Amino acid sequence: MLILPLPARPDWSRPPLVTLAIMLLCLIAFLMQGSDQQRYAEAWRFYQQSGTAKIELAAYQDDLKRNNKRQPELQGFGESRTIALFQAMEADRDFMLRLRRQEVITPSNPEFETWRKGRARFDALRARIVTENYALNGQEPRLASLFSHMFLHGDIMHLSGNMAVLFVVGYTIESALGPLGFLALYLLGGLGAALPDLLLAGNHRLSLGASGAISAVMAAYLVLFGRRQINFFYWLIFFFGTLRGPALAILPLWLGNELLQYFVLDRDGHVNYLAHFAGLLSGAVLIGLYRWRRHGKSADSVHKQDADQAIDSMRRQAEKLVTEMQFGHAALHYKKLLTEYPQADTELIEAYLRIARLARQPELLADAELRLLMAGSEATNRVSPLLLAETLAHHRPKLSARRWDNLLRHLIDGKQLDCAEGIVLRLLAQSEIGQSTLQQASRLAEAFFAAGQIERGEPLRRLLASRATAA
Repeated sequence: MLILPLPARPDWSRPPLVTLAIMLLCLIAFLMQGSDQQRYAEAWRFYQQSGTAKIELAAYQDDLKRNNKRQPELQGFGESRTIALFQAMEADRDFMLRLRRQEVITPSNPEFETWRKGRARFDALRARIVTENYALNGQEPRLASLFSHMFLHGDIMHLSGNMAVLFVVGYTIESALGPLGFLALYLLGGLGAALPDLLLAGNHRLSLGASGAISAVMAAYLVLFGRRQINFFYWLIFFFGTLRGPALAILPLWLGNELLQYFVLDRDGHVNYLAHFAGLLSGAVLIGLYRWRRHGKSADSVHKQDADQAIDSMRRQAEKLVTEMQFGHAALHYKKLLTEYPQADTELIEAYLRIARLARQPELLADAELRLLMAGSEATNRVSPLLLAETLAHHRPKLSARRWDNLLRHLIDGKQLDCAEGIVLRLLAQSEIGQSTLQQASRLAEAFFAAGQIERGEPLRRLLASRATAA
């Protein structure tokens, strides 16, 4: 069973740098792991040929007999039997601890020096094996491996599957939490996913892979969106498709699937289902705490997405009314949209004005014109200069000097010089003139000269010169 959320497309104007960096680190780590089999084969060959294997394995079997411990069940013959005995010895923590303390093969043993040098060389060769040294060993955890195991993978399918899922949900979460917040979620979620390996160390001797941390990111996605309706992709045996439902409704299914796989369907498998389960819980708890600190509110980007969806829905309703020639009702829809969501794109204000003109309702038209002028008087907004000029031809609201300057900037940039000239002359006739207004007037004069209208640019330049002399 596979169920994955289908988030919105990433905003590449603000790329998910941490998500991409994690993917790159996983790829680099995987390339470093590429020679591990060769390194392991070299270490194992030395272990056997140097006689170290013969000395240690014989000492291990004698130790089991001496302490009345159960002999390991060995299957196969020859080297496969030797490997099985070696693995059983390495899993015996008490024996390995005493072996390294030189309490099993003591200095009084005639083979001690041969063994000591062989063991030191064998350990040095194994230290070059990336997976063995940086994967998480639940029986002997190290601080470095608690984090490094999140970037290691067993094979190319393991890597590619994890990276695909990480990117699908990662860029949305990074956009919501910010780069540092997302990195903290990934690392803390990965640590949470490692808890079963630390508490139940016998289940998986070595644990590696980003899937535990990614599970935390996946659960974080669901908790961020809460009861909101989102799209999912599902694949169940021969059936696949998309569905829409509350985000949080999927979390119990994910948790239940991991437990079902671990206890029933794949009990002897090599997938670390408990790490997935713990990662999901960790991500859910972490984002639950995040929302609790925000008094239940989700991330700002999630609320923005809600607003964008509502705006899109209301815009579609207005456009449908336009196709039905119901211009009055369509204009009312646009007015409601812009009242509820004043941050809506200026294109919607322009559409409102055009429909209000068709509706022939003076109140709606006046409201649309005022909204257009107010939007155009903001420096950061992009409004049609032609619509601004047409509106200013008969609508001159009371605005601050800063807003008039911004309108002038839009008009001059948009080559609406006639309208800009009327505003400039009116502003220059006032007793108090700001420096910004003089700058816009100078820009208008230059625009006249550039357009070949010297007869209009020259008087304006002289007027500005006289103003400067008077000042």
